[in-house]
Amino acid sequence: MSRIVVVASHRRSGTHLVLDSLRRNVRDVQHRFMTLERIEPTHERHLPIAEFDRRLRSQRGIVLVKAHALPGAGVWRTPEAEAYASEILAEAPTIYVHRDGRDVLVSLYRFVSSYSPRVAAQSFAEFLRSNHTGIDAAGISRPAYWQRHVMAWLDRGPTTLASYERLQDDFEVSLRAIAERLDLALRPTLNAVRLQPRRRRIPVLDRALRILLPASSTAIRPQAGRIGGWHQVFDDADLAFFELQAAAAMRRLGYPASSGGT
Repeated sequence: MSRIVVVASHRRSGTHLVLDSLRRNVRDVQHRFMTLERIEPTHERHLPIAEFDRRLRSQRGIVLVKAHALPGAGVWRTPEAEAYASEILAEAPTIYVHRDGRDVLVSLYRFVSSYSPRVAAQSFAEFLRSNHTGIDAAGISRPAYWQRHVMAWLDRGPTTLASYERLQDDFEVSLRAIAERLDLALRPTLNAVRLQPRRRRIPVLDRALRILLPASSTAIRPQAGRIGGWHQVFDDADLAFFELQAAAAMRRLGYPASSGGT
């Protein structure tokens, strides 16, 4: 019988840094994690709920389940998916991964630009002010959605938080704190996971590397992952807009306010 641990976050917040850190350093963690959004019929790699649950329950040890959706009602496209997601979130301890919202949105812009011609044609300022289009919060700005995501998960009360910045700056202390909160057994020697540089993705090769080198990063088209990279992208007007939309979440997470533009 498997033990489930949910790793939840807004996209581009360090989800895979946490997943890979746990895969590399926690005993009994399954190498392959599962993605909760695959139960959605519209997901490109959709799994029927019964098959998803069979795969989840048939594994031994600790199974990591990644989730980007908001918690709560009204965020799934079918009642069946909503009921199943609620069951998993009620059953399993949760790690909520967070990162400075300004760095999150810069990373999201670069990531979405890599596959969306429409976004690639936008400036960062246009992207920042455009609306989130997901079913969970359509019609609000991207910073406002980031704030809603943070507040909803914090209000729900995750088992523990994982800071992208702390994992980068003080990996061992941060990982030990996460493991203690979830009663996870760490390996004797801890090894930090480094984000891989960008390269052309070759699916067959990537799958082989994930089998042969389980400690490698699973992040999708990772950037350099620099902390504070938003300083080179935001101007004063962008910062003012971001703070109008998301200052409460920044304060709640303990991030400092912006001190000015580029």
